[in-house]
Amino acid sequence: MKLKGLLVLIFIIINQNIVFAQKEDLRQAYADSIKTSTWAYRLPAWGQRITKRGVDLPYPIGVMINYFSGSQKVVISDLEVGINNSPLVPLDFVKFGETKATLNSVTSRIDVWALPFVDIYAVVGKTWASTSVNVVEPMNFSNKVDFEGGTFGVGMTLGGAYKHVFGTLDYNNTWTKFDQIEGSIHSQMLAPRFGYVFQSRRKPNRNFAPWIGVQGLFVNRVTKGTINLSDLGVSGNSADFDVEDKAWYQNLPAADKVIIKQIADKIRDKLDKLDPEDASISYSLKKKALSPWSMSVGGQFQLDHHWQFRTEAGFFGGRSSILASVNYRFGF
Repeated sequence: MKLKGLLVLIFIIINQNIVFAQKEDLRQAYADSIKTSTWAYRLPAWGQRITKRGVDLPYPIGVMINYFSGSQKVVISDLEVGINNSPLVPLDFVKFGETKATLNSVTSRIDVWALPFVDIYAVVGKTWASTSVNVVEPMNFSNKVDFEGGTFGVGMTLGGAYKHVFGTLDYNNTWTKFDQIEGSIHSQMLAPRFGYVFQSRRKPNRNFAPWIGVQGLFVNRVTKGTINLSDLGVSGNSADFDVEDKAWYQNLPAADKVIIKQIADKIRDKLDKLDPEDASISYSLKKKALSPWSMSVGGQFQLDHHWQFRTEAGFFGGRSSILASVNYRFGF
């Protein structure tokens, strides 16, 4: 009798839980309500036609704040240097060890869904960067240079989905003007992503969407600039800069010897903390990422149609990065 009563109680609990779960799962009702709703905004184009199919469109306009921090191993070639506005001389004999660029930026982004599958955007913000260079031949030393400047960019995202599975393809161009570099650093990024949307049962306009993707970053350009010797964070053995008795120095053309000797003497004095008179070092070099491609994993939590919170990590290819952003969307 007790067993029978227990079984009846378990049946009632299970039955009540099933009914409760059915009542709490509002996703189908939410999808049906979208089909009968009116799209009140001009963008994206064909918005009313798409919502009639039960597609839950995002509000057309978004304002996003992004924080990005990352590092990238780079390859340097075709180095040329000069001192105090002297002609640049090639340093083909110099060999580099690990060279790493680090970057931190705060940007704002405004985007517009022009079409249901096309989002266009612009980015503006501030960037802080540094480059750590290790020279291994013909002398062994390292230096670090810090930069900062403004960033501007434009881009486009193509997106599509089938049920809860989605894919996007992001392409953008950015230009950053650093204070010690001639011209702007132009970079291009191509980033396909694929993910899945986990929709809340009780609040269907709330969801979490993790994704995985790849990123292609293309920055292959000649960098030219001028930096004061006092701004160089040089470390190494000052004896390596007594160049006159070095075989590689003796093989240089006479005009190049003069410039190299001046630079070596200034760096040696700086390492010996002799407080040398400041000098300007001019340079030209080619720089590119160790690998243009890396992996990315991330996700977005949508609180409602207005607020979204996103994070993404990048890795592989000599790259390590983290992105965090807050997005507010509204209609127009």
